[in-house]
Amino acid sequence: MSFLAWIDFDQADRDRTRRIMDLFGQEDSRDELGLGSVRDALADLMFPGTSTIQTRLRYMLFVPWIYKMAGAHKGTAAARRDLARALEIRLIDALLRGGEAQNVIGSAAKEKLKRLPSDVYWAGLLTLGLRRFQGSRNACLEATPGEAAALWSAGLPPTPEDFLAAPGGAVNFTLTVEEAGFLRDRLAHAAPNSLITLLSRQTSAADCDMIWLHPARADWPANIQAIVGHAERFSCLMHGASLLYNLMLSEKAAGAQAMEKSSWHDRVETYTARLQTWASENKETLMGDWDLADLWQRSSETIHDVRSPSRSFIEAWRDIVLQTRGDVLSHAGARNLVRARETRLKGGKSRFTNDGALMRWSGASGTAPLGYRWKPVVSNHVKDLVDAR
Repeated sequence: MSFLAWIDFDQADRDRTRRIMDLFGQEDSRDELGLGSVRDALADLMFPGTSTIQTRLRYMLFVPWIYKMAGAHKGTAAARRDLARALEIRLIDALLRGGEAQNVIGSAAKEKLKRLPSDVYWAGLLTLGLRRFQGSRNACLEATPGEAAALWSAGLPPTPEDFLAAPGGAVNFTLTVEEAGFLRDRLAHAAPNSLITLLSRQTSAADCDMIWLHPARADWPANIQAIVGHAERFSCLMHGASLLYNLMLSEKAAGAQAMEKSSWHDRVETYTARLQTWASENKETLMGDWDLADLWQRSSETIHDVRSPSRSFIEAWRDIVLQTRGDVLSHAGARNLVRARETRLKGGKSRFTNDGALMRWSGASGTAPLGYRWKPVVSNHVKDLVDAR
């Protein structure tokens, strides 16, 4: 099979930068301790083709349909780009008219929308084989009519006749049985051994906060159970490091306040209580037999590079947690490890050494356990497949 490829560094760089900014704009999931490479490796192993900023699965079809419509326009490439954007904006109102009150990308910004659905789903479309070329959205619209047939998967469901045909039309997120079957086939072909492919075949969608709490976990193949086990352990382990980091910064900020009681003192109390709760959980059972070498090997099979300093930090933190049975609140070694890690990553912008950076801090960074895109993204995708009609 041959593939078409274009290079468009300017837009690709802009798209990548915007996605990074979106991720870091989510205060509670900021990666202050440099854990993102392991988190994203595990998420990709379980749920390839997804990202934290996806919302509903039918966008995987909306985007190709829009680009096929725009690509068929006989004007210039610039005119096709304008049409593609206009159709993506029209999609917002069409979904709202179709009764979709949530998960509509651009429902607030509308015409001012900067992060279009095509931006959000472009990488996933390639991963799952719905688009068959490696290139930017602009490059896609520069293809000639003869090249256009090779841009998208041959089995892509046809564009509905009335899809965005007029400004007053309506559409929704409900997949047809044919569309759901096609997406299942793409998952099975592109990622046959992944957890999302396994879940795509289910007849019901479980409602659980974390993927390791899924009621069918015990029935999953050993390979999938091993990856989910790594995800559970890593989320639990590093949640403690993140809580200690937030506590230490709050203590430093509180100490700099002239007033006897401030919001920083309240944060100290909050993070102390949360860290004590975390410490009360049984870490020995979860961490004692954890094969970190296997985690590093599996991570190396993805595009995410888990570098030696990150591995060393994680291994050292695991050893301290086992040694103290989770009681890291006043442990000098634990505090020194967290401080050294953040300082190494941020340099002169470290909040431990830069008072200005500390005072600009919001007071919460990375305080949520790692969820690996399960909720709401992947759980929504699985439910969309189950609810197809």
